[in-house]
Amino acid sequence: MTLIDFVFVPIEKATTPPAGLIEHLKDRWWLYIEGKGVAYYRDKRGNRFPQCSGDKRITESLRTRLFPEAEVRFFPSIFHQINPHDYA
Repeated sequence: MTLIDFVFVPIEKATTPPAGLIEHLKDRWWLYIEGKGVAYYRDKRGNRFPQCSGDKRITESLRTRLFPEAEVRFFPSIFHQINPHDYA
């Protein structure tokens, strides 16, 4: 079991663009769990950070060190709703 706080977005939701401001993550290798979805790290403030990379080796290294229960899977398009206040 992992000690880091991960949250998951079901793949059906993650591949559908939401309303509002979004980040479009293209051609990335993701930490993924079947039935749960793509992984995001959640910090103490509740901010979510996508656990993916354009380089499969980086995501595989992350999986090995932090989340061995996950698999590494390629997705051509994942959408993530953003809050502009996070960037101010």
